[in-house]
Amino acid sequence: VTIMKFNQQLEQLLKTLSQFTDAEGELLKQNVKHSAEKFDPELIKLLLNDPDSKAHFFDEIDTATIFNYRKFIDYIDDKNFLLDSYTKFSNKVGLTISNKHMKQINEVVVSFPFKDCVLEGGQSKDDEKCKEIFFNEVLAKDEINRLLDKKVITNARKYTQDGASDEVDFKRDENGLIKDNLIIKGNNLLALHTLKSNFAGKVKLIYIDPPYNTGNDSFNYNDNFNHSTWLTFMKNRLEVARDLLSEDGVIFVQCDDNEQAYLKVLMDEIFERDNFVNNIIWHKKNVVQNDAKYFNENHDHILVFCKIKTHWKPNLLKRTKEMDARYSNPDNDPKGKWTSVALQAKSGTKDNVYKIEFPNGVEWSPVEGTYPRLNKQSLQLAYDENRLWFGKTGTNIPRLKKYLNEVKKGLISNTIFANESSGSTQQGKEELKKILKQNIFSTPKPENFLQRIIHIATKKGDLVLDYHLGSGTTCAVAHKMGRQYIGIEQMDYIEDIAVKRMQKVIGTTVKKDGELLESLDFDSGGISKSVDWQGGGEFIYFELDKYNQKYIDKLNAIKQGHGTAKTIEQLYDEITKHAFLNYDVESEKLLASKKDFEKLSLANQLEFLFSILNKNQLYKNLAEIDDKDLTVDEKTKHLNNDFYHE
Repeated sequence: VTIMKFNQQLEQLLKTLSQFTDAEGELLKQNVKHSAEKFDPELIKLLLNDPDSKAHFFDEIDTATIFNYRKFIDYIDDKNFLLDSYTKFSNKVGLTISNKHMKQINEVVVSFPFKDCVLEGGQSKDDEKCKEIFFNEVLAKDEINRLLDKKVITNARKYTQDGASDEVDFKRDENGLIKDNLIIKGNNLLALHTLKSNFAGKVKLIYIDPPYNTGNDSFNYNDNFNHSTWLTFMKNRLEVARDLLSEDGVIFVQCDDNEQAYLKVLMDEIFERDNFVNNIIWHKKNVVQNDAKYFNENHDHILVFCKIKTHWKPNLLKRTKEMDARYSNPDNDPKGKWTSVALQAKSGTKDNVYKIEFPNGVEWSPVEGTYPRLNKQSLQLAYDENRLWFGKTGTNIPRLKKYLNEVKKGLISNTIFANESSGSTQQGKEELKKILKQNIFSTPKPENFLQRIIHIATKKGDLVLDYHLGSGTTCAVAHKMGRQYIGIEQMDYIEDIAVKRMQKVIGTTVKKDGELLESLDFDSGGISKSVDWQGGGEFIYFELDKYNQKYIDKLNAIKQGHGTAKTIEQLYDEITKHAFLNYDVESEKLLASKKDFEKLSLANQLEFLFSILNKNQLYKNLAEIDDKDLTVDEKTKHLNNDFYHE
C-alpha cells in the first residue's frame, strides 16, 4: 500500500467512528489523538481489525500485540497526513515546524479568544464538533522574548468633574511615584508587565475576580484541557502581581468551588505557603435554586495571601451601634459604660481552684467542673477597684466588669462575609443598574463587599489594583474611600461600563433649574452615604497601543459575522503588507498565493491569518517606539516619556 493510499484508507477508517468527525464529516485530529492517548478500546479495536493499520501501528512482542500509540500520534500529526486545502496552503507558504503544523506543536499556547494567556507547555488546541475557530497560538518558551516587554501607551484622557481632556500629565510624589488613578485597556498580562517599571513593590492591595473556569466563559474547553489552561492563565498573572505588591501588601483572589483547591496550591507555590492568611467565604446570595442538581450553591471563596505575612496587619472593622448597646452603667461607675462576664472559665487546673469571701459578705467559688478566671489576688484587687458587679441587690453572684473604653476600637473580621453586612450579587446588580440603567454582568460585586476588603487591607492613599476590572466596582469603591487605584480590562465594554461608572462617581458640574449656583451631580448609591461621598477627584484612562492585536480584533469581528468575502480578502492584503508576521512565513510566497487563499473556507482563512501573526508583537513595544513602521506620533511619544519617566 502506498503512503498516499494508506493515508486515504486511514482517514476513511477513522471517520467510521462518529466521535472523530464534525457535523460536516471532517476528521477531528485532536479527538483521534486524545483517544489514542487514553488507549481507547474502540479505537484500538478499529485499528486492529484493519490489516494495514495493524501492521503500521502495532508491535508484536512474543505472543502480545502492543499498540504503539506514540507512532500513531506522530503519524496523525505529520503534515502529509490529511492533505486538505488548508494543509496544502500552509505547506506552500512555509507554515510548519519540524514537519508538523504550528498549531500541533505542544509548547506554549499564547492567545485565547478575548482572553489571551501564556502557557508553559503540554497544552493543545481542542477541536470541537462544530466548526468553531479558536484563536489559539503556539509560542515556545524560548520564543517569548518581546511579548512581556513594556508597551507603548496611547489614547490617554484625563477625567474630572469638568469632563474629559486629552491633555494628560502624570502627577508624581517626591519619590517619583505616579499618584494618578489609572484605568487601562489592554491584555492584562501585558499591562501588568508594563506597570512594573513604575509600580513594582508599590501596590498595597490586589483584588481580582477572574473567570471561574465553569464552562460558561472563555475557558470553554473539554475537561482534558481547561483545568491546566485556567491554572496557567492564573499563574502567569499572579507571578507578576506578586512583583507589584509591597512588602506589607496583600492579595484577595475570588473563585468558586470548581478551582478553589487547585488555586490554593498554585498560590502556595507563588506566594509561599507561610504567607497564606485565610480562605474567606462570601455568602453571596439567598436565592434558592430549585433546579440545582446537588446543592444550592450560594457562596464564593476568597483566598488571601500576603507578600510577607509578618509585615501585614489587617485593620479592624468598625464597631456597630448594636455592639456598643450591650454596654451600660447602672451603678454610675466613673470609668464609664461596661458589660460583665462570669468569673469562672472552662479551662484551668484543680490546683488553681479556691473559695473566697468578699468584704461585703458574699462568698464565691467556681461551679463544679469550671475554674477561676482570675487568681485569688487578682480577684481581690478587682473588688477593691470596683470592677465586680454583685447585681442590683449587692448580694448576687459576682461578675467581672469589662469597660467599653478598654475594648479594641474595632473588631477582627470573621472569615465568613455574611450578605447582611457584605452585600449580595443581587444587590450588586441593582447598584449597577441604577448607575448605568442596564444589567451587563450576571454577578457584579456590591460596593459594601469591596468596601470591607479595602477597609481591612488599606488606609487612605494606599494603592489598590484590580486587573480583572469588569464592571469597575473595585475602582468605584477605592475612589470613594480615598485610595489610589489601577484597574485593567481588555474588553471593549471598559469604556461603556467602567469608565462611565467612574465618571458618575466623580460627578459632573451642572446648574439645575431654579438654582443660582452650580452643583455636582454624582453617584450617591452604594457606599456613598456611609463614607459621606460628595463627588470629585479624577482618573486617567489609556490603552496599550495595538499592533498585531488590531488584526486579531478584525479577525474576531469577521468570525462573529461582521464581514464579507471581500472583507477577508482586504484583510489578507493588510496583514501581508503591514502586520508583523512570524519569521517562518515566506512573505514572497504569501504575496503570490492570494488566489489559493481565496479558495479556502472562511474558517480556514481566519485560522490561517491568525496563525501567521507574530504574537510577540500583539502590542507595540516601547523599545521600538521610534520605528517608522509603528507610526507613533510625537504626542504619544511625549505621553510615554512622561509615563515611563524616560
